[in-house]
Amino acid sequence: MRAIVASLAKKVVDSAAFLRLAEVFDRHCDNRISELGMLSQAFEFKKINAVEGDYFEFGLWRGKTFCHAHRMKRRYRQNDMMFWGFDSFEGLPEIDDPAHNIWSKGGFACSEAELRNILRRHGFSEREYGLIPGFYKESLNDSVHARLQGRKAAVVYIDCDLYSSTVEVLAFVHRYLQNGTIACFDDFYNYKGAPDQGEQKALSEFQVAHPELQFLPYLDYAPLGKSFIVRRLA
Repeated sequence: MRAIVASLAKKVVDSAAFLRLAEVFDRHCDNRISELGMLSQAFEFKKINAVEGDYFEFGLWRGKTFCHAHRMKRRYRQNDMMFWGFDSFEGLPEIDDPAHNIWSKGGFACSEAELRNILRRHGFSEREYGLIPGFYKESLNDSVHARLQGRKAAVVYIDCDLYSSTVEVLAFVHRYLQNGTIACFDDFYNYKGAPDQGEQKALSEFQVAHPELQFLPYLDYAPLGKSFIVRRLA
């Protein structure tokens, strides 16, 4: 009997579910903040500071962070907040910089229809969100700006992975940034933390081109992410 119990216990301990649970508890124990924790902080910041505006997410995959942000909308009773999701729904584009790269073309693909089903199962009303499909080079255009006329961003979640995609996102989103916008870069420390690659490089160049915007370092999160509080000087 002891041998049977020991064998069952070993199977449980060695299972993927147990290891994942242990990882989650480990993250809590060593005070690391996950991407979901980052969004929880951002929404609390929004409420405390009365920052009006919407949620923008670039790079949705299967909606994990999009859905958590929606839960935070409800928790903090941000009833007027709209959600805007931007994704190719075909996965990543061509990889622009192979050095230290961990991505591949077509990675993180999820169809728009599949994502809409996921959002519906997580309690989204169709009135609460809008999806803008397509690769950013084509989809982030004047017609989308017209659709978003008068909107501001309270939280921006950039999960673009690549330098070129982040450049296109920042060029699009800058007009929606305001005092108190929380900007999260999910892969800021990718490429072994190289400042001349990926999201870091794109943000550095953007700051030079837009000195009217300050990005005050806020929180580091998960293994690769970094967030900022935006200040608009003019």
